[in-house]
Amino acid sequence: MSMKGIARKLADVVLQKMYEVAVEKMVERGFEPTSVKKIGGNITFDVDNSERTGMKADFIKSDTIEEYMERRIDGEIDKPKYTYDEDFETEDQKKSSPADANKMILPGTKVDIEALEDWVMTTKIDSDPVLQEARGSVDMFVGGDGEVETALERAVDSTVFKVARKIYYVGRKPPYMTPEEWDQVILNERPTEPYSKNETSHPYGSDYKYRQGPIDEAEI
Repeated sequence: MSMKGIARKLADVVLQKMYEVAVEKMVERGFEPTSVKKIGGNITFDVDNSERTGMKADFIKSDTIEEYMERRIDGEIDKPKYTYDEDFETEDQKKSSPADANKMILPGTKVDIEALEDWVMTTKIDSDPVLQEARGSVDMFVGGDGEVETALERAVDSTVFKVARKIYYVGRKPPYMTPEEWDQVILNERPTEPYSKNETSHPYGSDYKYRQGPIDEAEI
């Protein structure tokens, strides 16, 4: 075999290894294996624009293929939108022993609001730019009942309502299911009664797909 042929074969082996590592790392992040494409000697990611960081990893210093691909994915790909509430635990899940790894919550569930508030303040705030901005704000708001709220209190209340409402309408899938499988599971299980008596509309109608996450609520 010529040197050119050897070089081509080696490049093919390296590309295949990069592809396999990329699939593994993307699946770990909640994406489907098909989100990784091997096209024309390059590895590309087939994800929604909302799941991209907007950065391009043109030069990455690494010692191994695994390290290279992990750093590239860290730089270019954000978490899937539907994972935003996956580390919230219900009271029953917290009490289970050993810890409940299922994490499934069925549609129609009205989660404990105080537990949800605690999760927003202790966990979600660390990765939520809207909550972080509100935490640093000195703005104050007066509600219709005359009660004064800080910017953080208002942001927390808004987030709690949206997360609780999402869980009520479409639940939360367990980690062993794909979003598409969960859509089928809950097809006839979604509640017909509104989450709140004052609610006239919500983004979780019959056309909603679990994978796409919040439609009109990017701040969640």
